[in-house]
Amino acid sequence: MAGFLDKFRSNVVISVWKDKNDIPEVKDIDDKIALGVLLWIVAEADDKFLAKEDEKIKEILTLYSNIPEEEIVTVMASIKEAARERIDLHRFTREVGKNLSYDVRKSVIETLFRVACCDEELDHNEIEIIRKISGLFHIAHKDFINAKKTVKREFGLDTAD
Repeated sequence: MAGFLDKFRSNVVISVWKDKNDIPEVKDIDDKIALGVLLWIVAEADDKFLAKEDEKIKEILTLYSNIPEEEIVTVMASIKEAARERIDLHRFTREVGKNLSYDVRKSVIETLFRVACCDEELDHNEIEIIRKISGLFHIAHKDFINAKKTVKREFGLDTAD
């Protein structure tokens, strides 16, 4: 799996960071790669990748990274390519999650729900992929449920479940 991240990280660095003296730490790149790939996988889970979801992913990555807005298109293309390679979700989440604190992993789950809800519906397949990632990140079930309820409230969706 390290080969996957090494190859992807190299592609992102070459295409995004023109000033090689300003390259972020490897861990920072990995965090952005991981978040981007997971967001993309969730957005595709309901078999209808919408422009709203694409915009939400860009917004999240721009907000949580030092990637300039004008370079986000290149990063998005790299993330899309990585997500389409159909990575082994178990190995991928284990590799990227091992260096993240519990609070950061929990925050990632909330962020995944934000992408899933941005089209104003939460599809069963989206819930299940987020549940799977949550389990692989060793997130307590109550925190998974709380994340789902919190985000559904943010988007004005029914929180009965």
